[in-house]
Amino acid sequence: MNFMGNKKRHKAVKIIICIAAALVIGAGGFYAGVRSQTDSMINALPRAARETAPAGEGAVPPSVSAAAEEPEEEQATEAAVFVGKSNVSAASEGTWSTVDSCNYDISGDGVNDTVTLYTSAESDDMGILWDDTQQWILEVSDGGNGYYTLLDTSVSNGSVYYQVNELNDGTRTIVVYITTGAGTEITEYIFGKAGFTEKDVYSSSGINTVHSSIPWYN
Repeated sequence: MNFMGNKKRHKAVKIIICIAAALVIGAGGFYAGVRSQTDSMINALPRAARETAPAGEGAVPPSVSAAAEEPEEEQATEAAVFVGKSNVSAASEGTWSTVDSCNYDISGDGVNDTVTLYTSAESDDMGILWDDTQQWILEVSDGGNGYYTLLDTSVSNGSVYYQVNELNDGTRTIVVYITTGAGTEITEYIFGKAGFTEKDVYSSSGINTVHSSIPWYN
């Protein structure tokens, strides 16, 4: 009887040990699966997110996640328009009427330059015969050695004016005004060593100019 009892106890112990081993193996497999899935998720994250994640966690801080998703802001840079010297006058071909002319040493080389404003409108003894639309040219002649064409454009129901300035530091500039029935554009041309740099100063966004004290050309 004692032999049979011992045998049954040994058998029960073996069953308990087998059940415990099965539980341990199952738990180990479950943990390995969870760890493998977590590692896969971490590896799929950007490097910066993995490096900043707290130890033992796969969560990505919101600041890092947002930085990874947002593109860098592009800063648009506008290239300055440069007007260099030409050997040929823009008014060398066609018929042009001189609206205004000025002699001044813009280049600062001790020799007077000539600033001339041309229009394609014909002229007679009575003056310029203005049309609704005409071509305009503003040009600087460098003592006969070359030409700087600052303006060569068509203007409808409007006119072109200019002024020559000398700044406190000795810089020479030419300011151009284009006035039309819809508004005004102002552009400044600054002389440097090799030519003029164009700078947009003002452009109105109106649709109708009610009044202006600038006189129209005769």
